[in-house]
Amino acid sequence: MSSIVYKKSADMKKIVFSLIIVLNCISVFSQVEEKNIPKEVIALDSIKGTWDINVDLASRYIWRGQSWGGDYPVLQLYGNYNVSEKFSLGFWTTSNFKKEYYDKNGASKGYQELDFVLNYSPSDYLTVSLQDYYWPSTDRQEGVSNDFFNFGNDGSQSVDLQFLFDFSERELPLWATLSTLIAGNDFRYKDENDEKGKQNFTTYVEFGYTYEAPLKTELAPLIGFVINNKAKYYTYADYNRPSFVNLGCKLSRDFELGKHLTMPVWLNYTYNAASHSANLE
Repeated sequence: MSSIVYKKSADMKKIVFSLIIVLNCISVFSQVEEKNIPKEVIALDSIKGTWDINVDLASRYIWRGQSWGGDYPVLQLYGNYNVSEKFSLGFWTTSNFKKEYYDKNGASKGYQELDFVLNYSPSDYLTVSLQDYYWPSTDRQEGVSNDFFNFGNDGSQSVDLQFLFDFSERELPLWATLSTLIAGNDFRYKDENDEKGKQNFTTYVEFGYTYEAPLKTELAPLIGFVINNKAKYYTYADYNRPSFVNLGCKLSRDFELGKHLTMPVWLNYTYNAASHSANLE
């Protein structure tokens, strides 16, 4: 997920410091436990012909150290259908149900998003994921197109190619993500007269480790950084150098409510160490 960067500057801060509480009711129709990497729909252990359906209630929407839609609670629905043991189709949606895109002070307010996901898992530790992000504005904005399939520099859509590594099946509780935007609104410009821009292929890398904690809880510290952010796709990030945008830790526990019904509850702490002065515009 991302944003239209030239429309998201009013409420930027040099450092994003946040605490998130998420209540998640998952696996309504699933017969397997989903591997949850935040804001992704990933099926590493899949059974052909089954659905994984998930509902989140979160205090706010944070994606890779970026806060979208202000400090408003969001409802998120996502899931995937396992076409085979290695291939699945997924979706992810979020909304804070605010109609105004900005508040009276020009800060981000309304937010909504719809993503489509293709996953292929060639091994028990690697999933290749192609994700289409679509984040239309909640009201009409000058110079912004909400047309689906508009991948131009006035569009609200981009495509992310991800390589997701999870070594838990190899008895190593380590995961890693390599993510590159390959199409859509991710353009850098050589000067103010460069109207078309050039595809930037913005790349994000993340590493995380999961510890088994007392009381059947899990503790998962992570570190995520943007390598090349010249297109300013990550507005809460440095623009001319690698930027550590997602330093955090997640505490979680699953509560079994029934045979195919689980309610995970987690507390997620996120720190964004971006410092570029352009973020204060």
